[in-house]
Amino acid sequence: MTRHAVWIAILVVAAAIVTIPNSPPIEAAGPADFSHFESGQVHPIAITPDGSRVLVVNTPDNRLSVFDVTGASPVRVGEIPVGLEPVSVAARSNSEAWVVNHLSDDVSVVDLATFNVKATVHAGDEPSDVVFANGLAWVSVSNEDCLKLYDPANLSAAPQIVPIAARMPRALAAKTNGSSVFVAVFNTNHTTTSLSEAEAGDSLPAPNPPMKPGLPAAPKVGLIVRKNTVTNNWVDEAGKLWNSKVPYDLQLVEFLEISTATKAVVHSYNDIGVILMGAAYDPVHDNAAVSGTYALNDVRFEPKLIGHTTEARLALCRPDGTRQRPLVNPQINYTVATGPQSESDSALGIPSGVTFSPDGDRIYMTSLASNKLGVFNTTNGAVMARVPTVAGPTGVLADPARPRIYIVGRFRNQLQTLSSGTLSSLSVTQIGFDPTPDDIVNGRKFFYSGATSGHGDQACASCHLFGDTDNLGWDLGNPQGDMQVKPPGQIDPALQGFHPMKGPMMTQSLRGLPGTGLLHWRGDRADLNAFKPAFQSLLGKATPMPDSELTAFNNFVLALVYPPNPNQKSDRSMPDAPPGQASALRGQTFFMNTPVDGPLRCVDCHAMPTGTNGQVINHTALLAAQDMKVPHLRNLYKKNGFKDSTGVLNKKGFGFTHNGSVDNLFDFLKLSVFNFGPNVTAANATRRDVEAFLLAFDTGLAPSVGTQLTLDGSNNGDAALLARLDTLKAQATANNCDLIAKGRTPFLARGWKYLGGDQWKSDVQNESPWPTSQLLALAQPGFEVTFTGVPPASGTRLGIDRDRDGWLDGDEVLGGGDPANPNVVPTLLAVPPTTPAVSFALRSVRPNPFGANTNAEFTLGRAGRVDLSVTDV
Repeated sequence: MTRHAVWIAILVVAAAIVTIPNSPPIEAAGPADFSHFESGQVHPIAITPDGSRVLVVNTPDNRLSVFDVTGASPVRVGEIPVGLEPVSVAARSNSEAWVVNHLSDDVSVVDLATFNVKATVHAGDEPSDVVFANGLAWVSVSNEDCLKLYDPANLSAAPQIVPIAARMPRALAAKTNGSSVFVAVFNTNHTTTSLSEAEAGDSLPAPNPPMKPGLPAAPKVGLIVRKNTVTNNWVDEAGKLWNSKVPYDLQLVEFLEISTATKAVVHSYNDIGVILMGAAYDPVHDNAAVSGTYALNDVRFEPKLIGHTTEARLALCRPDGTRQRPLVNPQINYTVATGPQSESDSALGIPSGVTFSPDGDRIYMTSLASNKLGVFNTTNGAVMARVPTVAGPTGVLADPARPRIYIVGRFRNQLQTLSSGTLSSLSVTQIGFDPTPDDIVNGRKFFYSGATSGHGDQACASCHLFGDTDNLGWDLGNPQGDMQVKPPGQIDPALQGFHPMKGPMMTQSLRGLPGTGLLHWRGDRADLNAFKPAFQSLLGKATPMPDSELTAFNNFVLALVYPPNPNQKSDRSMPDAPPGQASALRGQTFFMNTPVDGPLRCVDCHAMPTGTNGQVINHTALLAAQDMKVPHLRNLYKKNGFKDSTGVLNKKGFGFTHNGSVDNLFDFLKLSVFNFGPNVTAANATRRDVEAFLLAFDTGLAPSVGTQLTLDGSNNGDAALLARLDTLKAQATANNCDLIAKGRTPFLARGWKYLGGDQWKSDVQNESPWPTSQLLALAQPGFEVTFTGVPPASGTRLGIDRDRDGWLDGDEVLGGGDPANPNVVPTLLAVPPTTPAVSFALRSVRPNPFGANTNAEFTLGRAGRVDLSVTDV
């Protein structure tokens, strides 16, 4: 069958595209073709201006789902492949949506008429959200601490850049009149910072509670101090002044209103929370709302934090610059570690999405920790209701035209419809196919669940946000604890064991744990099972966590992986630079080959591929007070932004090493244990090179993973885009990624997987491989083709066999199956297709316009079911 015959054949089975049955809730499969990034959804749901369609991101399947909401319940009418890890969507018009792809570092511009991506906007590292205001698209680029402003009518123009004086601007909201954009900061600094062991000296506050009799003297440790924003003094929890030890300042930035005309800050709303997740705007009363959590990381010692490490927060921000902060959980008594069951039953923890009712009188806020929707009165902030929802609610949308509220359930990829009048559940439907392995889905609830804490509002995810880190230091030592013996199986014979007074430690990411050896900065935990007591001793859970739940928790965490490092070159090599400038390539050569500590090279301890050999090094060899494990090096690039210098205004108060007190790697490499040679100038140049290499250290995934480009006919000859495509092809050949393409022919969404040798396997089994030139010829306005580098081993699933059932996607549609449901097989392909003697075609449809009776005449190349779809365009 020719390709053109395939296009025509799809017309007579068009119902397979237009009417999409619900997919099964979870697809069980091995993890080989699925990478567990667990990107946090920001604004996963939107509605078109005419109110007829609801758009929802399908994060695990890298798609946008389109629902018709004009009927009794939402009906999925289309799915569009976008970039990797879509986390937000916004409708620019009834025919165009922008989807923010967190891992692909770009935005997919989707044509809602053709259900195809018509452009890809390369935004920068870890974009998170998008809104439209004053004629521009405003995109938050989290890991670049800025907003980027794009002209939708001229996407080739360079964006305007609005810097944000904080780490990780994330959720956005825009005034309806376009005059302002609101920005919620994901990692605020809480005006806390860490003093080193030397800076803290012997002046630490007396331990409270007092140290247990019989414990040896505590090691020399650092101290977390906080700036009192009223007195402008740096103090510890006992009130002692530390101004002389903190030469810099911290700028507290939490929730901003920015003028779209001047790009200047109109209002800065603070003292809300440390981690802010949701943002919304109410045009009726000109109010904004923001949701998130508050961290108590300035409180010293685990016994005083049991059951109270964080608090759920919600703020209503008024147009006069004031803000109201309703009590999210007024029923919780934090003076006790474990509250009654009634507290947990009504708790709202880890607030995620937030929105207003159409009349502005209510705020709706989703709770990840308790699977609830909180309803708040905007006049007095009172909690009006706590409504059970589907698991893992991350997004909420109040339908402006219907008495409905839509909830996005991240945990099982569901869309729930509630009645806004009774708050009862009206329907639950699948957002789309979910390729997430069962082990991850089943373990997810124990990672986020408030039931693992003493008050129902906290979980591991409270600090290890979406499997990563809150970028804060905590002193979770315990003066009433016991000494812990040195770990077995270590090479170093001089290890001393672990004192319970460990001092400040930075929250570590839970990504990429396999192969790194012992856990924690000190290596004082053998594995994840060793954290079982923390559910009681820190989170305040009344009873031990069952082993079955801990096993499920393990399965979720151990599958987490890091995203690619944005500082590497697109071909996974290290950036180079001429002498006098820092070269990551030269730094890599030094790291791998040059002894710096006697006969030891850097790589001997920081072994490849993770950057650690898993060993614990004794404190004497480290010139430190405690034994420390060799840390991995894969997320150093995210720890920049702190300077321990006089007069500096910092965005964050923590930097590198276990307690975050070191502000840059260059100074760290000046420690006397490292020998960079006698020539100071040459040694410093080498340190700069090694620093550049460490900031570009490989995370386990190549930069080609997630990389996208879209060809639309007008740019098919663009040399830069074609060079990027050549790089992706070379990276696929080198097994650093798989490479797929997505597009459409006149009647059929299509997919391809790159085989190598300039050959592409299509999603129709009997088609010959396509050369790249044929794909380029297909790319035209309305028939755009998007190329995407995807994780190794995932190309078949993401490119040509979505549901892993062995039937390719195009064949399934042609044969009456469902490419998103392995339980629906293409029955029309049970008989091998033959070359048709008569073409597939509609011969006539008359009368035109349609009358009361309309005849559709067609011919088929072989016997089979016929579905005719009529669409009002």
